[in-house]
Amino acid sequence: MTTGAAWNLDDPKKPWADWDPDANIVIPIFVDDWLAELGVTYGSHSIITASPLQCVNQGLYSAGIIGVRMSLVGLPPAFTPGKKYPFTLRIIGNDTLTRDDRTLWLRVKDR
Repeated sequence: MTTGAAWNLDDPKKPWADWDPDANIVIPIFVDDWLAELGVTYGSHSIITASPLQCVNQGLYSAGIIGVRMSLVGLPPAFTPGKKYPFTLRIIGNDTLTRDDRTLWLRVKDR
């Protein structure tokens, strides 16, 4: 799965990106290679998170990219700087039968 320039792909099965917990930015995830691998075109997607991450906006698919917004739960949020927190992107093909999950990680730290 291609994920974009912000992502570290040293281990392609565990892509991660640095993420500033105070930032309010769109996190781009490139999915066209993944869809081609599945042999379908895009149908829909969802984002699955666990504390301390929460998905603020699941974004839309456009031109091969899904842009999501994340935040941390709690005021103040409890997290460990430098730790990688997972979230899962679930893709559903336009055939409504094909479904695949991929987990990505955000390393929460001040940038």
